[in-house]
Amino acid sequence: MQTASLARAKIQTPRFRSGLIERSEFEEQLGDALSSRRLVLLVAPAGYGKTAALSRQLQRLPAGCAVAWLTADEEDDLQRLLSHLIEALEPLDPPWRLAPEALLERVAQGRLREAASALLGALEATDTARGLIVLDDLHAVSDARVFEFLRHLLEGLPQNWTFVIATRAEPPLPLGRWRARREVAEFDETALGFSRKEVQALWRHATGHDDPEQAERLFDRTQGWAAGLSLSLEASERSARKAPTGVWHNRRRLFDYLASEVLEDLPDELQEFLLRCALLPELTVPRCAQLSGNPRAAELLEEIERRRLFTSVLDSDNLTLRLHDLFRDFLEERLRRLHPEEVPALLRLAAQGEEDPVRRTLMLVRASAWDEAQQSLMDATGDMLARDEGAQVIRIVEQFPSDLQANSPLLAYVRGWRAWPSYQYGAVRSAMERAAAGFDALQRHDDAQRARAMQALAMFFCGQMADARRLSEAIRSKPMDLETETLSELLDFWYEGRNGPVGGPGNHLARMVDLLMQGGSPELWFRCIPRINVFISRPGVSAQMQRIVHGARSVASDGHWSLQASANLMEAWLLFWQGKIAQLEGAFQVLEDDSRWLGQPTGSRIRLLTLKVNYQIVCDDKEAVRQTRDAIAEHASSLDPTSDLRLASLAIAVRVSAAIGDWPAVRMLLPALDAGIGREIPNMQMFIRSFKALLALRDGRMGEALTTLRELAEICAAFDTMFLEAMVRTRLALAELANGSPTAAWQALEPVIERAIASGNVGQILATGVQSLTELSLASWGASATQEGLAALRQWIETTRRLKAGSHDRPRASTADHAGLSERELQVLALLAEGQSNKLIARALDLSPHTVKRHVARILDRLDLASRMQAAGWYHARFGS
Repeated sequence: MQTASLARAKIQTPRFRSGLIERSEFEEQLGDALSSRRLVLLVAPAGYGKTAALSRQLQRLPAGCAVAWLTADEEDDLQRLLSHLIEALEPLDPPWRLAPEALLERVAQGRLREAASALLGALEATDTARGLIVLDDLHAVSDARVFEFLRHLLEGLPQNWTFVIATRAEPPLPLGRWRARREVAEFDETALGFSRKEVQALWRHATGHDDPEQAERLFDRTQGWAAGLSLSLEASERSARKAPTGVWHNRRRLFDYLASEVLEDLPDELQEFLLRCALLPELTVPRCAQLSGNPRAAELLEEIERRRLFTSVLDSDNLTLRLHDLFRDFLEERLRRLHPEEVPALLRLAAQGEEDPVRRTLMLVRASAWDEAQQSLMDATGDMLARDEGAQVIRIVEQFPSDLQANSPLLAYVRGWRAWPSYQYGAVRSAMERAAAGFDALQRHDDAQRARAMQALAMFFCGQMADARRLSEAIRSKPMDLETETLSELLDFWYEGRNGPVGGPGNHLARMVDLLMQGGSPELWFRCIPRINVFISRPGVSAQMQRIVHGARSVASDGHWSLQASANLMEAWLLFWQGKIAQLEGAFQVLEDDSRWLGQPTGSRIRLLTLKVNYQIVCDDKEAVRQTRDAIAEHASSLDPTSDLRLASLAIAVRVSAAIGDWPAVRMLLPALDAGIGREIPNMQMFIRSFKALLALRDGRMGEALTTLRELAEICAAFDTMFLEAMVRTRLALAELANGSPTAAWQALEPVIERAIASGNVGQILATGVQSLTELSLASWGASATQEGLAALRQWIETTRRLKAGSHDRPRASTADHAGLSERELQVLALLAEGQSNKLIARALDLSPHTVKRHVARILDRLDLASRMQAAGWYHARFGS
């Protein structure tokens, strides 16, 4: 899910050390709780053996019981903790119904209940008789949203799942209600501590002989505290006897004791190795060798494990250890005291080998290596955004000091970059302006150019078109890298689309695609291509859209779901434009799958609904048009006010209302268009004028309507936005007919008909509405119209009639035709029915687990099933075993 692998050690259950004494009574109670309660709490101070007790008990679970383990740390907030939890669940192949990245985006938007519901749905549908989610060291987390999210999860947790929390302090959860329902099992230090009898057995096990007096003294000194027992037994008998009472619960005295009785008894080489490697979250041979510079790292790690120096052994192909947090804290404090000058350089070195961008950047932050930390974040942001991980990006930004956040051009750039996919153009504009000025001061020319290119685009979409154009010209007057030049072509595409000339958009789009194909990243492709279809009617644009579809798919690897969805949507617009309505019907299922998988983000949802409402106009399904129009308006109301997508959505609502003859809606909506940035956009002003003319026509003001529509017909080709020219010319033709002038009517209509016949692009005519086209086809043209033109017009009408006849009772895909599953999905389903995991299916079909995960979601959606087990049953019932 992340650009780099998550820290695997965080999601691996520590390996239980064999050879320890049995604690039968405690372990029986813990085992019963794990098998029957909604929530199991282990709450005790450090060193009471919470992790050891859990890891031992989990290895005794019956076959078929699923476990997802997650060790929390102080770097975790809700997004990061949840991303690790999702990764921990992956071996169970949960049938996600939306992308995990979309779940994280809902969290970033504050929609915690929705995110929890999505996760609960995946848990409930996971094929396991019993499942446990273990959150270890939860006390390290300070983000209050974590506990709100856990509350939602626990309230809806399926009966076959248990949450287990190990922590030093009682978590802020509504435990009283769950206690009253006897859904909580709690184990505190009294339960976790060793009893006198167990200490005697431990002494016997460790020394090989009975000594009740020594065992009693050991119990009195430690009060059954597991870490104290371990320290005493590993230290010499003399030092154990002299250890002062109370050392175990006093951090300073405990650290002194660890220094004198543990660390200083080790060989010097091992001491130095431990001190430096303690900065690593997990200890592996390559990382420890890199950090310590000691070529004997493998031998020393084996020695640490042999001595059982307060480590957990993680289940991995290679030896991986995690230090107990108390011991790690002690070692790091001692390192900072003995070798403070080494710590920043060691943290930098640790960051170099860290794959997780969050940990890497935060290690650099801990080292106060601000320049490296910012660059680390900037380097990772593009791929994180391409993989829909924008919420993680902002989380990292917020870890920097506040003064740096306010003044750093890199952090400003990252914030603006993150705001772009959400259409928050005001935020993009201000952030990129700050970033550009800061980069200029640092003499980082290329970065300043990229920031200004983004600033210019944001200014354009905020209605500052002239200022954006001037800034773009200034950018072009200096050297540009590929990204800056690509963004400059994108700006010129939009500027000339709104201001002319007619061929401008196609020319700039061709150049933009050429540049993207020279090495544009998936994120840059995604940044550039949304809403390009607005100018599909301009010369050459549809051909470039086809190139974009192919190019975007060629760079969109696994996880680049938003880019793939944009390519699918663009291809569907091309089908509509070409009048391939039957093929479009099949594409809608894929588009809806995309939308659900991505969590139905507002911007892409509006773009999909816009296509759908035009299809419904062609089908003359007036009620469906009204419902979709209202859905578009509802989504648009949640957009940032600076986004011109709100204005575009309102224009769509006006146009589709007119197409179905809902003139009261047109009268109500139109005034809002003629305000704000709508006044600055030439083709929006043409759009507004055309509808004012239509209302004048409705009110009987024929002269006023004809004058305006004739003016617009003369110039609309240069400012055409998808349906504008077709709408103006069809409405002018109807007005001329009503005015008794069929010759003038045909002169108005003929250019559109001739282009549609020549190109086959009839979508713009079909989208003007069945009612208008029917009136035109039935008009008394006399000798004014050409026979070829009328025949084409009547053929298009027949197309809409067939669609209308089939739209109300179109049969759904049935089980007889495999419910619309593709050949690839049937292949995935066949292997799933054999019990193969996502990873095995991916290997068999030469796919990635990400792609298999997406196929499984589509299969469940199309079959209307809840789990992989049900999908396997469906397959066996139809194809046998």
